[in-house]
Amino acid sequence: MIRIALDALGGDNAPEVVLNGAVSAVNAYEGKFHIVLCGPKEEIEEGLKKLGYNGDAISVVDAPDRIAMDEHPIDALRKKPNSGLVTCVGLQKKGLVQASVSAGNSGAMMASCLMLLGRSNENFARPPIGCTIPTAKNRALLVDAGANVDEKASVLVDFAIAGCVFAECYLGCEKPRVALLNMGEEEKKGPAVIQEAYQLLKNTSLNFIGNVEGRDLIAGKADVIVCSGYTGNVVLKMLEGFYEMHQELFGTIDTPEGKRFAQMWDYRFTGGALLLGLNGTGIIAHGRSDAKAIEQAVYAAYQYAESKVAEKIGLKLAEYKQA
Repeated sequence: MIRIALDALGGDNAPEVVLNGAVSAVNAYEGKFHIVLCGPKEEIEEGLKKLGYNGDAISVVDAPDRIAMDEHPIDALRKKPNSGLVTCVGLQKKGLVQASVSAGNSGAMMASCLMLLGRSNENFARPPIGCTIPTAKNRALLVDAGANVDEKASVLVDFAIAGCVFAECYLGCEKPRVALLNMGEEEKKGPAVIQEAYQLLKNTSLNFIGNVEGRDLIAGKADVIVCSGYTGNVVLKMLEGFYEMHQELFGTIDTPEGKRFAQMWDYRFTGGALLLGLNGTGIIAHGRSDAKAIEQAVYAAYQYAESKVAEKIGLKLAEYKQA
């Protein structure tokens, strides 16, 4: 059975929503996975008791330290090894779980995963966040969605390779269409780093289709959209804001199309995003996740671990790097 470590203290509304989400997950997907909650043992066990949960699909590992959302990632990793976040990743390093999930400090989660699990390929620059996003056609992958800033052109190429492998392994895309997010379609548009990345991507074996603009992203013109983490995070939050505005104005429209729209655009159904290029499965969930988002983040972790997405990405990255 897949075992998933979940940071009980991660997120703006932890631990209450995390415990609710964990209980909802094991009830909704009974028998598929076991959740290991990492947090203050007495507090977590008392919280589960209040929820009326007394099953055996959830266990607790004592991890009393809390990492604040604004703490420096490296400081948090070094000074708080007994935090829920670091403990989650440490359990995976020891082989006691197959995936780690946190809605806490995303920088600390990335640093923990990178330092404890390591890269799946030593020649891969930096793990980016690969987040699936809705389009007018199907879901596409936005990479990087916020793990890095100020990337070099060669790093963006690595993001494209990792994103392409993810799209093949998880989204089922054959020869995924890879594009750079830019302010225009022309080859010479945008910052110098984007122009340089364009030239590098032209000479890879990827199905590179050039630049796409924001409207092309929504239209589903590409399967993998590559950008800096700064830009990707802005795009991601804009998409969330659009959906929330839509819900305030219209609510969920009670038609098959309306329900499909809500499920595609509501970030809670995505749950969490995978750090690509790691020697393991690290999931970053939204800091303001509610119980539904935590439930879906756990289920996403189960899907990634069960289908061995991280391992497949590692093998494919090695092939691409050799080529």
